[in-house]
Amino acid sequence: MSPLTKSRPTSAALILTIVVLTLVPLALRPLLNLNEGLYAEVAREMLHHNPLIPRLDGLPYLEKPPLFYWLVMLSYKIFGIGKFAARLPSALAALGTLAVVYRFARHRSTAPAWPTLILFSSAGFYIMSQLAMLDMTFTLFHTITLLAFFSYIEKPDQTWRLLLAAAASALACLTKGLIGIVLPGLIVLLFLLLERKTFRWRPFLLAWGVFFVIALPWHIWMVLHVPGFFDRYIVQEHFDRFLGTLKPMDYRRPPFYYNFEHILLGIFPWTPFLIEALIRRRPYDRLDRLLLLWAGVYVVFFTISKTSSSYYMLPAFPALALFIGRALPDLKKRSLPWLLAGFALLCVAVGITSLYVAHPFMRPYLVAISLIYLAFFLAALQEHRAHFERFLALSAIGSLTGFIVLALVFSIAHANRYASKDLAVALLPHLTPHSYVFVAHHYEDLSSFDFYLHRKIYVFDPRQGDLYYGIRHNPRKTTLITGQSLVALARHHRVFIVGLPSAEQSWQRYGAFHVIASNGHDVVVENSPDLSRRAQHTQPR
Repeated sequence: MSPLTKSRPTSAALILTIVVLTLVPLALRPLLNLNEGLYAEVAREMLHHNPLIPRLDGLPYLEKPPLFYWLVMLSYKIFGIGKFAARLPSALAALGTLAVVYRFARHRSTAPAWPTLILFSSAGFYIMSQLAMLDMTFTLFHTITLLAFFSYIEKPDQTWRLLLAAAASALACLTKGLIGIVLPGLIVLLFLLLERKTFRWRPFLLAWGVFFVIALPWHIWMVLHVPGFFDRYIVQEHFDRFLGTLKPMDYRRPPFYYNFEHILLGIFPWTPFLIEALIRRRPYDRLDRLLLLWAGVYVVFFTISKTSSSYYMLPAFPALALFIGRALPDLKKRSLPWLLAGFALLCVAVGITSLYVAHPFMRPYLVAISLIYLAFFLAALQEHRAHFERFLALSAIGSLTGFIVLALVFSIAHANRYASKDLAVALLPHLTPHSYVFVAHHYEDLSSFDFYLHRKIYVFDPRQGDLYYGIRHNPRKTTLITGQSLVALARHHRVFIVGLPSAEQSWQRYGAFHVIASNGHDVVVENSPDLSRRAQHTQPR
């Protein structure tokens, strides 16, 4: 039995630490712009409108299915609308994923706590557990799908395991779309071919029935009730995005090494352990082959795709944590001192690189994080081999705690670079029911602004990616406005524009505006209707 779980007090302390470090920081940072503020806002608007149709800024938003929004809506109902409630489903999904990994490892390893600890302390996994984004919920269902399928392969007489995999895959589809069946289906198919495994077709037909019963009703309802749903959601958001033909294009194709790089960064500080396990662990057994195939399919699939993001690799982390955790007892007997020395060099390299690559305001934090990890894992070298596992676990938890503290300090000290709460709070006292708020950015760049204002925001740019479908199919409810219309509004209504200070002079073409709030990154300007009416330049250039 692993030293981590050989006593109940040790197990209870580990569980309590994981729960506290996961849940406590959720309410300590404002919601971020881009995806986090956007998803939190979609759930808030669905709460007050049709819960079947995702909405953003009052318009249908069909990029993602509704399950994650439903979970956030439930959290809003229980805890009230706010940042803690918006992030709670992701945190609970992370805890659920850790529990699933532990339960799976408990029956297949002499040290079942290690995969759980490795996964929890991995930088990429922990960061995503703290964000109101749908990827952690998707990771939970994806992990259940593949681990339940492997359990069925081990015991094919227990059909319920296969049905559980099918149900989890359907929930993954309702969380993030067709990749909920495409990617696990591809992994399963390749695994069966690699293992030359035959199977009975009737349980698989029954599993498909379970999948369709769960996944199809919402999609059918949307096709029947929402114009253009199939083209936007299926064709554009899946096929066009994969092929790079999506219009308007809201992404750039990353370099070929992008996903491999983020696998290694996301699993940090266990990156050297992963590399050593890949090189030294021979031969691979059947579970090893599934785990490596699982991670490999994600890297290859999104490398072929024309679009990818760092968090797309998140569902591969449970597989890598299980693989490293199974290899760790062998590593302890062979090359741990050399491995930790290599880790120390990696920390030094990260610290030095951050001095030249990162933005100036990020450099001290990156150097400090590198030193924290370096100190903890170098200390593990001094520990006697008999207690090494326990000390390594303390090093992982201790360095993660240091990372969390620094990340919180950074996010609070530099909140206005990534969030708009302060600006929204400063604007709220100036608003009236009949005033108008415009953004001079892309809408998604200020999505948390919308969340904190709790009202419709108007935008200038008709190429807005996240609002493109809603604007195209709902022209009467459009949030876009021309310069000429803005001039007419500014003559008789209070108008506020949010944008960069460098663009402040250009707004004067629409009326007489003056700054009322600033967060150091963006400013809010307000017109005076009387002055605007008398302004000489009342037409846009």
